[in-house]
Amino acid sequence: MGIKLLSIMGIHPFSLQVSHISSAHMETFSVQLLPEYTPSKPAPDYSSKLLPGEKCIQRSPRLIQRGDNASFTYRQRGMTLKLMDCREEDRHPSYGLGSTIRGEVALDNRRRVVAVAAKLEGRIYLSGQPSKGVTIISKERTLWESSTLNGQTCPSIMPLSMSFPTSYRERGQDRPFRLPPSFELPKPQRVAIVYTLQIIVTKSRNVPMIGKKLSREAYMSIHIRYRPRVRPSRPVPDSFSEMKQSPEDWMEDVWITKPTVGTGNDASSARCHLFFPSVRVFTASEKIPFHLRLETSPVFLHSLAKLFLPHENPSEIKEVLNVFILRQTTVNIQGTSFSHDQVLGRGQMTLQSSPTSKVLISESEEPVTWSWNGNLQCEVPVLNTGFNTGQISTSDYIVLSLLLPPGQLRPDLSLQRVIPIRLATEPWVDRS
Repeated sequence: MGIKLLSIMGIHPFSLQVSHISSAHMETFSVQLLPEYTPSKPAPDYSSKLLPGEKCIQRSPRLIQRGDNASFTYRQRGMTLKLMDCREEDRHPSYGLGSTIRGEVALDNRRRVVAVAAKLEGRIYLSGQPSKGVTIISKERTLWESSTLNGQTCPSIMPLSMSFPTSYRERGQDRPFRLPPSFELPKPQRVAIVYTLQIIVTKSRNVPMIGKKLSREAYMSIHIRYRPRVRPSRPVPDSFSEMKQSPEDWMEDVWITKPTVGTGNDASSARCHLFFPSVRVFTASEKIPFHLRLETSPVFLHSLAKLFLPHENPSEIKEVLNVFILRQTTVNIQGTSFSHDQVLGRGQMTLQSSPTSKVLISESEEPVTWSWNGNLQCEVPVLNTGFNTGQISTSDYIVLSLLLPPGQLRPDLSLQRVIPIRLATEPWVDRS
């Protein structure tokens, strides 16, 4: 009767018993199964900002510039070539290090076409030499080819994809050379490194003749530019005043000029201290800060001027030291060799300390110390960094010139100090 009454009330008679058991043993059951728990240490704070004593490893990533989306279309001899995803430089398509030439080739008349190919060539030309020049790369790729002369029909559009090699080998050379950029030197003799892209269409003849070729070729050739981008590995300090805060960003070059004959005073000398950024790779468009300190005597400078500049009046020389950026190009092609020096920029100097209001070269033997703060910057466009091939080499320098104005290098004189640097085409970018 009791069980029946419970059923009528909606309560199962055995649910009370189970609930009663669970409630009685729940606390003991839970303690036995749960593991021991200890609070963990709080997570450290993460921030992109450096704490005192921390340093960041700088890196110069390769960026995809927004300007790399130019397109060019060429039509010639019934052929249409469209180039895409490239840079524009002086109305020519331009490509970077290891870049891929992407585009499409279309033909107006596809009858009797048996093959279509693309050929990438790089040559060094020198005026007065054979027109073919020196070939540094020659790379050919087949875009389409028929299996038989009367078989498949050439497609209406053929995709083009061909990459620049990053290096090449020259005959007789053991080591590879980095592929040089497009380059032109107008004087003293015209020298040029030229890259061309050629489309070659091969067609079958209507009536094959005995002893004649069964096909003929049509060509379409365009000039392209190869401009690898180069970035400094770290930024350049803003000014010499930052040397105390970051001495590792600066280096000192000490130059002692002491001719052994002709000055009349062998004990005299000129000691120059040049402080400039230690990175030694500079963007051509940026300013390079430096500091100069010159220790000598006016009579020693007077003696040097009489020895090396016999036609100059020492008292009229207003600038004791000149600092400038110089690019030297050396050419040696098929027995023709010459060198060309170009001043890219002259340092702007501010005199910090001097015994007189202006620099004078007199016959006083009293030691004198001059100091300058200055900036160097290229004053002409620089399209490529220095490079080296078996025929052409281009190098950049910071040059200190004692008494002599900026100009050509004078290795026969002891009045110039040459410091190798490298000019980059792109600014440093912090992507850390």
